[in-house]
Amino acid sequence: MSPETAKIIPDAKEAGEHRSSIATRDLTRWLSKVGLTYHSPHKFRHGHAVYALKNAKDVSVLKAVSQNLMHENLTITDGIYGILSETDVRKQISELGQKLDDFQIENIASLMLSLKRIETLLLKQKA
Repeated sequence: MSPETAKIIPDAKEAGEHRSSIATRDLTRWLSKVGLTYHSPHKFRHGHAVYALKNAKDVSVLKAVSQNLMHENLTITDGIYGILSETDVRKQISELGQKLDDFQIENIASLMLSLKRIETLLLKQKA
C-alpha cells in the first residue's frame, strides 16, 4: 500500500520478507499525513467488526460482516467480536421493550393484520 495515496501498489507481485513492518510503517506514515492517531491494522479490523455488529439490523447484515471478516461462519464472528461490554449489556437490558424501530413496527402491524384476518375467518366458520 502506498503511504502517499493509501492505494494498493499494482506492480507489487508478492509479499516481501518484511511485509509486516513495511505495512505498519506505511500505515503510520499515511495516518500521520492525514492527521489521525496510529492504531495497528488489527485494531482497525476489530473496530470495524464491533461497529458493524453493533449496527447490524438483521441476520443478513451479520452474515455479510462475518464474510467480510473472512470467517467461516457467524459463530466465529460472534465469539470473537460479539462479546458485549458491561455497559452495552446494561444498556440493552434496560431498553428491552422500550423502543421499536421501523422494521419492528412494520412486523407488528403485519402480525396484527394477519391475526385480524384469522379472527374474521374463524368467526365466519362458526356462523
